[in-house]
Amino acid sequence: MRNLIILSLASLVALAVIVLILSAAIPSGLLFGPALFEKSIAVIPVKGEIFSSTGGYSSSYTAEELVAIIDDAGNDPTIGVIFLDIDSPGGGVVATKQIVAKIRQVDKPVIAYIGDVGASGGYYIAAAADEIIADEDSLTGSIGVISMVYEMVELLDNLGVKVTTITAGKNKDIGSPFSELTEGQRNMLQEIVNQALEGFKEDIIEFRGNKLDMEVFDELTDGRILSGRQALEAGLIDDVGTKEYAFEKAAELGGITGEPILEIYGKQGLTLFDVFTQAGSSFGDGISSRMLPPDVGLKS
Repeated sequence: MRNLIILSLASLVALAVIVLILSAAIPSGLLFGPALFEKSIAVIPVKGEIFSSTGGYSSSYTAEELVAIIDDAGNDPTIGVIFLDIDSPGGGVVATKQIVAKIRQVDKPVIAYIGDVGASGGYYIAAAADEIIADEDSLTGSIGVISMVYEMVELLDNLGVKVTTITAGKNKDIGSPFSELTEGQRNMLQEIVNQALEGFKEDIIEFRGNKLDMEVFDELTDGRILSGRQALEAGLIDDVGTKEYAFEKAAELGGITGEPILEIYGKQGLTLFDVFTQAGSSFGDGISSRMLPPDVGLKS
């Protein structure tokens, strides 16, 4: 019994010491106050052109990185709402759809803010959120898909350069700058682009169908850009305002009271190692781009 009492006293003393150490190291308001239980706003930047991956250093996140970050924020119990800080003209269709799919899977409120531009794929990502706020003078919309094919045949002829392409399959060189598109090939690409646009439109209708004027929406899906004010009138967004206003709305959406805590995601600055890595990657990309056939990509 005596040993048990001594052991209990020792345990209490050890616990008291631990509490004293934590009290000295951590502000009391954080350790014992409500701040410990408050939810934060995860601010995730969606900046620049959207790519699945990049060969060198970039200050913007790739689609793969954004998917991972959104997933982490969605699973973080300290995050009450996800805030997508969008300034993007769009990018690859597949890359954009990966981000959209992840946003729709998150079991937390998601709000999108469009600053200077949230067009095409940038708007596609915003539309996947529960609410969209944009600056009234931002550029958005541009609901459409584009695929560009460069033809250099006439230029090479003028330079006296002849390129011989050997293929197995009459359409294997479709999109090559060294051959002209046939009418059949042009129709093939047009069908693919149309299909991608229909998927784009169907998702927007699913995400925002009850907020859209469908007659107006059909007119706007011709690739045109809109201001924030025009997008609001068309039902493409929910409100216009500043980023500070969008943070206030995000806090409301996440049930956060008082001054919200912002958990801001962002890449570190470029280091000397990154400079050399990027230079080497760019040099390698330059060589490989001359060794590999061109791709026909879709951009939204």
